[in-house]
Amino acid sequence: MRPVLPALFAIIMAMPVKAEQITHQFSLYVSGIKAGNIQTTVRHSGHAFSVSGLLTPSSLLRTIRDVGYAGQSAGTHRNGSFSPRRYSAKTKTGSRDSQVKMRLTNGIPSVDMYLPERERRPYDVNPADQKGVIDPLTAAAIVFSDQTPETLCNQIIDMFDGRRRSKLTLAPATLMGNSATCKGTYTRVAGFSPDDMQEGVNFPFSLLYTRGDADTFRLMSFTTKTTFGSLRAKRK
Repeated sequence: MRPVLPALFAIIMAMPVKAEQITHQFSLYVSGIKAGNIQTTVRHSGHAFSVSGLLTPSSLLRTIRDVGYAGQSAGTHRNGSFSPRRYSAKTKTGSRDSQVKMRLTNGIPSVDMYLPERERRPYDVNPADQKGVIDPLTAAAIVFSDQTPETLCNQIIDMFDGRRRSKLTLAPATLMGNSATCKGTYTRVAGFSPDDMQEGVNFPFSLLYTRGDADTFRLMSFTTKTTFGSLRAKRK
């Protein structure tokens, strides 16, 4: 029996790990008018994860502000904790188009590319000083993923997009029957221009979760205020 055990162990280790894929889709509304869609797809395979994300504006929103987002992140996921290793994204905010490729090692980012290139500005931050951050797409995957009562909200998520540091602060959830509401704040921390900071530093938002059959909570909608109106995202 003893000689057989190593062979069995080798066979088990060689067997493919079952991959899991979960897609989250939300319809976006600005001041009650359909403004676009958000979709994230999270894939798990053993301790590895990858995320793809899209924000697609409606034709109406595009006439007001040309916004959009397409990104990918990947890394490891252990004991409920995401540790991204690489991140890339193309972003349109209406006032800025950017493209980034970034690696993270032990929570310390290293920016391989950030376009458009420009000369250093006084408010720029050193990526090497941003220890403990994750990328914005991985942060979205954390918020969008189903939660247990123990992991629901009540956390701070530090983010870095390759040039700017920000954070999400989620207060403890308020439970009412099978629903849970989480109040949160998005905060601009560093790397933002004086004009951005003048526009606003703290942006409150609210998350609404509902309890599922397995005593987990699923995000059904979130609301916030933007510079161009109240925004609501509703799960499809």
